[in-house]
Amino acid sequence: MNSHNITNESLALALMLVVVAILISHKEKLALEKDILWSVGRAIIQLIIVGYVLKYIFSVDDASLTLLMVLFICFNAAWNAQKRSKYIAKAFISSFIAITVGAGITLAVLILSGSIEFIPMQVIPIAGMIAGNAMVAVGLCYNNLGQRVISEQQQIQEKLSLGATPKQA
Repeated sequence: MNSHNITNESLALALMLVVVAILISHKEKLALEKDILWSVGRAIIQLIIVGYVLKYIFSVDDASLTLLMVLFICFNAAWNAQKRSKYIAKAFISSFIAITVGAGITLAVLILSGSIEFIPMQVIPIAGMIAGNAMVAVGLCYNNLGQRVISEQQQIQEKLSLGATPKQA
């Protein structure tokens, strides 16, 4: 297993980007300095925890644990996607099914074609990328549908008042 160590220099460069963001916020009087620092602190803690969890999963190399992690990733993506849905009931369930089926098929094709091996070190990062992109796509669909409902609300109400079913409207 290849180990990629984070050097002090790379951490310093990353923190310099944070300092640049804080300076821009201060110069433009955006008052985001506290939020930026809070977000950076939260991100550091989350990354440390995720690093230890992934290190454990990679070392165990268990298929069921890998699948459980992929399901957790899909669950998280669906949870975040449903937050963008204001007009759809049971958005989490449809988001979870869409993201999980899409990620599952894509991962199956990648594994069966030999593009990646079914090992946690390859499956989990790819699953995260697939689910993340699916989450963005589902969120955009929800936003688009919501905007369409708002813009066509009068027309929908007219159809309903004339006896159309909700599905027809």
